[in-house]
Amino acid sequence: MKSLLLTTFVVALATICTFGQKLNSQNSFSKTAELASKKNVPILLIVTVPNIQRPVTVQGVKIDFSTALDDKEVIKKINENFIVYKTVIGDTSVRSVLSRSSVNTFPAYVFLHPNKDVFYKDFGNFGNKERYFSMIKMALSAEKEKSLSELERDYLANEKDYVLLKKLIDTRKKAGINTNADLIEQYVNSLKPGDFNNYESVLYILEAGPYINGNAYKMAFTNRKITDSIYKTEPLQKRLAFNNQMINNTITEAIKKKNIAMAYSVANFTRGTWNDDYTRGGKAYDSQMMRYYLGIKDSANYMRTTMFHYDRYYMKIGADSIKKIEAKDREASIQRNMPTMISKANMLSKEKMDSLMKLPGGAKITQSLTAVGSTSTSFAMELNNAAWQFYLTGTDNINYLTKAMIWSRRSIELNPLSGYYDTLAHILYRMKFFEEAIKTEEDAIKKSKTEGRTTDALEVELKKMKARKI
Repeated sequence: MKSLLLTTFVVALATICTFGQKLNSQNSFSKTAELASKKNVPILLIVTVPNIQRPVTVQGVKIDFSTALDDKEVIKKINENFIVYKTVIGDTSVRSVLSRSSVNTFPAYVFLHPNKDVFYKDFGNFGNKERYFSMIKMALSAEKEKSLSELERDYLANEKDYVLLKKLIDTRKKAGINTNADLIEQYVNSLKPGDFNNYESVLYILEAGPYINGNAYKMAFTNRKITDSIYKTEPLQKRLAFNNQMINNTITEAIKKKNIAMAYSVANFTRGTWNDDYTRGGKAYDSQMMRYYLGIKDSANYMRTTMFHYDRYYMKIGADSIKKIEAKDREASIQRNMPTMISKANMLSKEKMDSLMKLPGGAKITQSLTAVGSTSTSFAMELNNAAWQFYLTGTDNINYLTKAMIWSRRSIELNPLSGYYDTLAHILYRMKFFEEAIKTEEDAIKKSKTEGRTTDALEVELKKMKARKI
């Protein structure tokens, strides 16, 4: 039960729906691309989560799972204009497309040229068919423009053409590609000093997700009145979006270059976004440094930072206090109209979910309803994922494994999900407590059944534990 984002893995509430069976969906992505190329017709990739038990309500709010995607007029419009491939999260054939276009909210609608260049994307479940018609119209309009491959080829032929460069950045952003830091570094070279006193020019730079220690970022902040105005005026979701893009682009580049100074810069920036909330700021700082150390495979620093982080921020707080903190965070999220994790949602790390998907018959993801938002206040989930990540390092150091075991037990104490029992079972197995590991995996299976989930993957793990083949 390993996580599908970090990031951040986000799933829209309305994901849990069954799409109309009359869409002319192909049976594989490769066949879809082949047919699209043959007919010279764009592709519509629809990605949702597997069919799972639907709750009646979430936090007392009745959920409407109906979708206008089942409407015959919508189906007709889609079939007339696109070659469709409908699939679920976990389909490895589309993973590169989802990663390239930063798709992390589902159900997702990704529009591609026959050569698999993404030109438009959207997400959500809509009860109003006009919303789908609008999406289709926007996609068809974007499809008429030059493809990313063509624009990139044209730009490489003339890197001083800043009009073309801006067009390339705009097209990438429209396709949901947020890794534009290198391009915006080039783009600011075309700007005049006065441009950095222009609200729209500075906003454009920030929306491109510049490196936090880069020249574009520094130039954007030359007039603090402008940037202060942007952070006060722009909608919260937009501010969160470009801050997250700057953070992700910078830490990714830091990992790629093994640049510790770059990692410190993004950690400090992330801490600063919490202003006077020093606890959250400290947690944010540590999270980026853990991400960096893990990314460069510096196990010693990763383990040390992680142990300090979770012992300080997660293990010294009582269960009642945690419930109050999470309730307060949910209320604050509602007040500022920012989605957050649903209480007791079974969200697990990317690595944990990926491991299950590799098991026989593992095309399904064992996951309950789910969530909305880019952040989580779930202490249990955080502790479980930290414990699992320690396990994934392959360490047999008894001190590290003991720490992971303690975190795992605490996650179960806070929220006894089947996936958390599975994590504990694997850690116990690594510690050579075989009988206890088997008993815990059996508990995971029992819990999974009560949660209405498939137990196939867990049963495979149990058999391997009994045979001592993990």
